[in-house]
Amino acid sequence: MDINQSRTLSWLPFKAAEIPFTRDVAGWAIVGLNLLSAAWSTFVFLGFLRLSPVEWVMINTCAPSVYLFAVAFLLKSPLLMVAASVWMLRFGVGGLFVFSWEGVNLVAQVGHLLMTAGVLYTAWRVIGERRWRALTLGVALGLVALIPFTLLQGAWFEARPGLLESLFSGSYGPPGQ
Repeated sequence: MDINQSRTLSWLPFKAAEIPFTRDVAGWAIVGLNLLSAAWSTFVFLGFLRLSPVEWVMINTCAPSVYLFAVAFLLKSPLLMVAASVWMLRFGVGGLFVFSWEGVNLVAQVGHLLMTAGVLYTAWRVIGERRWRALTLGVALGLVALIPFTLLQGAWFEARPGLLESLFSGSYGPPGQ
């Protein structure tokens, strides 16, 4: 690692686990498509549905997960990409199995497929390059953040009976309808 790369990563946690990787065309395509999907869903929830930022994060956790993934990719950080992939695995890959495959949820499912591609890309790069330390620390970092968030999110949804079911079925609409 040259001196310029070292300065770029000096503020990151676990920098000893970080050896920057070279971004490739496949990565740029996956990140770009994920960002388009996340930007669209952000517009829908914040613009069209007029949700508060807290409601947006609780209901559309996929988008912030993708934004973290994109930042990690731009920073060339396999550790942070793995941490973001833990979230994308939970909300993106998991979303494939809980959301319906009809109506407006088809758009969400395309986003979930793109997130799945991001998780697979990260696994392919990290495991293929034998970055075991980045893999281990990234999974740990992702879980340390994900577990308490999931508990908080669960309590948030419990206080709003029926909301989760309306999201999964595709019948959710703007508040007040």
